[in-house]
Amino acid sequence: MTLSVISGIAAFALYTLASLFVFSQFRGQTQPSRQSILIPGTLALIAHIVSLWGIMVTPTGLYLGLFTAASTVAATCVLAVLISCLRRSFEWINAIVYPFAALTLPGMLWISSDNVQPLAHGLGTHVLFSILAYAVLAIAAAQAILVKIQDHQLKEGHIRGLMRLFPPVQVMETMLFEAIWVGETLLTIAIASGFFYVDNLFAQHLVHKTVLTLIAWVVFATLLVGRHLRGWRGRTAIRFTLSGFTVLLVGFFGSQLVLEFILHRN
Repeated sequence: MTLSVISGIAAFALYTLASLFVFSQFRGQTQPSRQSILIPGTLALIAHIVSLWGIMVTPTGLYLGLFTAASTVAATCVLAVLISCLRRSFEWINAIVYPFAALTLPGMLWISSDNVQPLAHGLGTHVLFSILAYAVLAIAAAQAILVKIQDHQLKEGHIRGLMRLFPPVQVMETMLFEAIWVGETLLTIAIASGFFYVDNLFAQHLVHKTVLTLIAWVVFATLLVGRHLRGWRGRTAIRFTLSGFTVLLVGFFGSQLVLEFILHRN
């Protein structure tokens, strides 16, 4: 086996172990320390990055097929969460990002498309910021779902189940908008660099991605303006966040799936 496969398998095992620690804490059966959750996740991320590097970086450019892109987004999500844990109690979202990262690894390691050609290294800046933007906005979407659940339970008069372990809804909303601000900034840079580096959108089958990405950018920008001017929050913020991320998701992964596996184009 190659180093990429070995490190990928190690990352899968470590993500699974870290997920079990998180879930056992949520069930209240044990009370593992913060280190018991973050250390396996950090080791898994290191192994994940090693595996990604071996598969994605080629002498002719950057290989970024559907499953490789999904795994890169997952690794970025894990990195963002681990960094966030340094300044606030954010371990609970590991229950989402660790399993997601683990699930992307088998596809990255063993499912490939011969129709995908490596990207020129000049597109590296655009690709990097695109991945970062997708990852941060994915965290925002997960946060929005949790805020929706909290809001629903508050209207019923009590918080129950796993939601009792999460921060108050006001803190959750603040964290949601922090993630959206960061994600929108990264998305702006990604869009700008895309127009700079991509010569022919039509020839590279990127028009649909560009249009949907711009629509998502407008959705998130509208939410941030509404938050600033009119104090939008709660259900309005949730609807805008999930709508914007859905458009972004379809724009990249949906179109990539069609191009690679249905139309057989790169």
